[in-house]
Amino acid sequence: MELYDTLQICLLALVSRYPEHVVDINESVIGQQELGAGGWLAFDMIEYLATTHPALLGATAHMIVNPQKSEIYLLDYAEEQPAFIVHCRGKIPCCQGNVETRRITGALLAGRASA
Repeated sequence: MELYDTLQICLLALVSRYPEHVVDINESVIGQQELGAGGWLAFDMIEYLATTHPALLGATAHMIVNPQKSEIYLLDYAEEQPAFIVHCRGKIPCCQGNVETRRITGALLAGRASA
């Protein structure tokens, strides 16, 4: 599967074609993420990016899912390095939760660290 469209459309296509998936954010391209870079479902990632990086959802993206790689490139940011790594075949890592779950977990962990 190969698609050139906005990042949001690529993520929605991923959900449609591969309901069992997890997406990791490449922080070297997108920057450090407050709620973590790994273990996102596409719908949750759309929700997260809509509040933290809304311009990214409209950015031109190139999604490639084939036997060699499963990645999404943001052409305006880094054409050579994937901005997102897609896990949709074989052994798929665990989802780390949606935005709300990640915020609660982060608050709990911060509370333990200060106690």
